Amino acid sequence: MHIELNDDVRNWIRSKGNQVTVKMIEVNSCCAPGVQELFVYTGKPKDLQNYEEVKEGDLTIFIQKSLTCKQSLSLKLSGIKLFQTLSAKVHS
Repeated sequence: MHIELNDDVRNWIRSKGNQVTVKMIEVNSCCAPGVQELFVYTGKPKDLQNYEEVKEGDLTIFIQKSLTCKQSLSLKLSGIKLFQTLSAKVHS
């Protein structure tokens, strides 16, 4: 899997401990179709057997195994200084 990230993203991840996790969250409702979103958080997951560990230089990115069949993953930083968040998008 190819991972796209720029220097700002790299520096942000380094400042948070060099590890991030990307997983799929699925929300189901009785009256509407289900919604799937990617969720990115710092640190490593508790259940490592469900994640692929990808090294990107000195960074470690844990990607949920169901997402690793995609061709690429892009990580993007948004927000301002104190309120920055990381988001992910998969590309087939």
